[in-house]
Amino acid sequence: MTYSSASLDVRLDALLDSGTRNELKQASAPIAARIARGRIGGTPVWIAGTDASRSRGAIGVAEAALLSEALSWARSEAAPIFLLLDSGGAKVDEGLAALGAFRRLYREALLTRIAGVPMFALLGRACFGGASMLATLCNRRVYSERTLMGASGPGVIQALSGSVQLDAADTAAVKALMGGEARSRLGPDEMLATDQLQAFRIIALELAASSMTPDLNLPARHNRLALRLKATAESPASDEAIYRLQRLAPPGYRCTQRGEVVRAQSARASGAPIFLGVLSGGSIGAFAMWTLADELFELYRAGNAVPVILVLDAIGQAATRHDEALLLSEYITHFALTAAWLAHEGHRVLLWIPGEAAGAVYVAFASPAESVSALPSAHLRILPLAAVTQIVGDRPVEKSDVQTWIDTGVVDALLDERVAAYATTLGSK
Repeated sequence: MTYSSASLDVRLDALLDSGTRNELKQASAPIAARIARGRIGGTPVWIAGTDASRSRGAIGVAEAALLSEALSWARSEAAPIFLLLDSGGAKVDEGLAALGAFRRLYREALLTRIAGVPMFALLGRACFGGASMLATLCNRRVYSERTLMGASGPGVIQALSGSVQLDAADTAAVKALMGGEARSRLGPDEMLATDQLQAFRIIALELAASSMTPDLNLPARHNRLALRLKATAESPASDEAIYRLQRLAPPGYRCTQRGEVVRAQSARASGAPIFLGVLSGGSIGAFAMWTLADELFELYRAGNAVPVILVLDAIGQAATRHDEALLLSEYITHFALTAAWLAHEGHRVLLWIPGEAAGAVYVAFASPAESVSALPSAHLRILPLAAVTQIVGDRPVEKSDVQTWIDTGVVDALLDERVAAYATTLGSK
């Protein structure tokens, strides 16, 4: 039997040493995720997977809660965790509840990675959206030739950017862009396995045997991702983005721009918060995500643990052939991991949303932040509307309003016209 066609139950049995599988009690209702404890080559491991036979393996509230538990347990024991990911992404019909749940899940994943717990992703047929963010957070990723992985699925790319970017019906073009063979050529952390259960078992044995406290080494990853960008053009600066930042920052702040990324820093107080983010209102691609991480590294090197207020006004991730060829998910993850690492190093990290926010970009900004605040006039969605329609058709999705934001944990508090005063107060804490 091939790995890609096997059920999650068969994959679990094939990977774990015989007789060691100890599956934890599942939720009362069937969900598209399972977790177990066991051994691989004698090494105690946690293993968590998404079940593609249920809702395409989509991750909703229940799935996110279960996967969060697995990550927390792995971190408490410093035991390797294997993520068996076969998922179309978020459970879109759950609306903002799924987005808030994934924010919490991804925070657990970031904390687990920063703690030095070995994390490995073994991928089935599909790994899109949030699942791709989990995969690219791992130390290693294992694909078969039948795997497809991307920040956006082929249908979503076509819905958002048109068939000129990608014809979802052109299977050869889709495979060439986001297939396992193409992804495995991107770097040393990508591995291609024959699509057989035994082949994945052999690689799992190798990974479990070599999984002793890997070095995070974010600077090396940062440099490697910079090399992959090479000829990528920087997006032009927008006067509108600077204007928006000036309205958020307190008086006396100097606002600068680097491509799409805006930054504001007090000209007078060295310990005052720094504002950093994207306020273009458009989509965010790999170059902007890398630039955001680069700015965070620069802030760390300055040696002053000032608070960082991330600011976000963007409709979501870029749905382009170019960005997906770079493995956009990894750039999104790299920014989130760098922000979480900065918080671990003593910087307070918060997020303000004055405008648009959705999907993977929202999660990357929100999951490292200790709190998320938004203007009541902001627009928060699980995905851009065209992507939601492509996935669930005309079925209604949960309404987005202020009370829903708070109830689902997508937002923790509201901003108002006194945001400048709030930023000044934060710097004195």
